[in-house]
Amino acid sequence: MGQLLVRESINRPTQRFPKCHCSSIVELPSGDLLAAWYAGSGEARPDVAVVSSRKPVGSDSWEPVEVISDTPGKPEGNCVLFMMPDGKLWIVFGVMHGKLEGPPGPGVRWETCDVRSKTSEDEGRTWGRTRIIRRELGMVARCKPIQLRNGEMIMGFEHKSGHSYFMISGNCGRTWIWTGPVPGVPNQHPTLIQRKDGSILALLRPSLFRSIAKSVSYDDGRTWEDAVNTELPNPGAAIDMVKLRDGRVVLAFNNSAQARNPLTLAMSEDEGETWPFMRDLVTGQGSFDYPAIIQDREGLLHVTHTNNRNTIDHIVLEPDWILGN
Repeated sequence: MGQLLVRESINRPTQRFPKCHCSSIVELPSGDLLAAWYAGSGEARPDVAVVSSRKPVGSDSWEPVEVISDTPGKPEGNCVLFMMPDGKLWIVFGVMHGKLEGPPGPGVRWETCDVRSKTSEDEGRTWGRTRIIRRELGMVARCKPIQLRNGEMIMGFEHKSGHSYFMISGNCGRTWIWTGPVPGVPNQHPTLIQRKDGSILALLRPSLFRSIAKSVSYDDGRTWEDAVNTELPNPGAAIDMVKLRDGRVVLAFNNSAQARNPLTLAMSEDEGETWPFMRDLVTGQGSFDYPAIIQDREGLLHVTHTNNRNTIDHIVLEPDWILGN
C-alpha cells in the first residue's frame, strides 16, 4: 500500500498575519512548489492580503511568506494558483468592495468580490500588474481550473445568485467567455475533471443542503445539467478533486454533514460515479478544511488545507495510501 510521506505546516501565525485560510498549490516547471492563501487579522477584515510561500525543489522547508496583493483598506478574498499552457503562472483572486459587517447578503462581504488576476514569468518571484477580469461583483474563485482536450482552460466560480458560473479561455487568458449558471440545487465552488467521453464533471459545494452536489456538461462547459445532490456529505465547506494520470480520481472533502473534520480523501475508479475507497487524512478536534489537491510529476499527491485558521498545512502521499485501512 502507499505511504503518507510528509505532514507539515507551511506558515506560522505572526503579528501581521495571525489568521489564514483558503490555500491553493501548484507545482512549477522547475519542480518548486508554490502555495498561496489569504491572511490577516481574520476573514473579511480590511488588512487581509493574498500571500504566498515557496518550497524549492529538494528543500525540506518553506520560504518566508511574501505578499502578492494587499489593497489598502479592503480585504482580499480567495485565490487560485495555476500554470497556463504557455508557461505563465497565474493567480486569480478577488477584493471585497462592500460592507464588512452585518449578516451575509447583497452588498456584504463575499457578495461584493470582483475577479482579478496577476501573472508571473519567473515562477512567482515577481508579479505583473493587477488585471480586472470581471467587474461585476459577487463572484468568488475557489478551485483550480483544468485544461480541456480542445486546449481551453475552464475555471468555476461561486456566484451571488447561488448557482455556479465558469470562465473559459482558448488563448491562455488573453480573453475569457463566461458561462452558466449551473441550474438545479443551489451550488458553488465547482471542482472539475474531464472524463474519457469528453464530458466535464463538476462536484459542487452545496449552498443549502448538507451533501456535495454534481453536474455534468457535454459541450465543453457551455451548458450544464441540473445539479443534483450526491450521497457524499458536506458541512458547507469547500472541496477539491484531481484526475490522476492513470485515470483514477481523488476527492478531498470533509466527510461530515456537521463539522469541518475529518478531512478525508476518497478515490473513484469510474470517473466520479462512485467512491468506494475513503481514508481520513486529518482527524481530531478543530477545523481542517478548504483542501486543495494536485498530483506532481512524480505521481505523488499534494494536499494543502487550513488548520483552525492558524496555519496552512501541507501533506504529501502516494495515491494508493487511500486504499489502506
